Amino acid sequence: MPELSEGGGQAGLVRAIQQRVKYPMRALRYGIQGQSEVSFVVAPDGSVRRVKIMRSLEADTDSAVVQAVRQLPRLAPGVQFGKSVACVLTAPITFQLDGLSRLARSKRPVPAADSLQLYTAVEQMPIYQGKLGYKGLAADLNAEYLRLRAESGCFVPSTNLGLLVTVGPGGTLYDVQRVQHDPKEYDVLRAEYGDAVAVQEEEDLPPACLALLAQAARNLPRVAPAFANGKRVAMRLQLTLLAPDK
Repeated sequence: MPELSEGGGQAGLVRAIQQRVKYPMRALRYGIQGQSEVSFVVAPDGSVRRVKIMRSLEADTDSAVVQAVRQLPRLAPGVQFGKSVACVLTAPITFQLDGLSRLARSKRPVPAADSLQLYTAVEQMPIYQGKLGYKGLAADLNAEYLRLRAESGCFVPSTNLGLLVTVGPGGTLYDVQRVQHDPKEYDVLRAEYGDAVAVQEEEDLPPACLALLAQAARNLPRVAPAFANGKRVAMRLQLTLLAPDK
């Protein structure tokens, strides 16, 4: 798969994008936090093209993510059968504020909704084990799934799998889903690059294994939920189930 010239895999690539994201002043002023998802193509020459927001937070934050991806240096391209190929990548980008209560900002109400609606923009992001960010949550979910699958016979993925997990208003984790790529994207790439396109073979999680992932999520400690309009609300996060050798 494509990566930075110094290596680091997909995790390093996501970090590089995250480090280049400049928090928009308007989002800082109003305390906007949440997750967006960006898709982009790494061409056979390592250039980054076709940057597209797959899951929007707000216009200003979306623009900041697109700009950050376009600032990436030329990458080491994906390789298939010894030949450089075009690859489609997606990355979750998180906007979160440390010391939110200490920031002087105008009050901007988050759109009202009942607690079962999934929020994207919130006043406070979910917190796991006392920390903002979801590296620990993803690692614990991964470890718990591997523990349970040893007894169930569910397979271990050979590639990283993107997951969507909902943090409920009570802090429980539920509604685990797979992140799916748009197959039409590959048709567009084939028209431009011909055979020099790496079609990512996404392993499909059987229903029993997806249910096991949901059980693993329920077994984890509760998460401090997101807050919007001063109330606990549900929010969907994107996590990654890592292949054992990643």
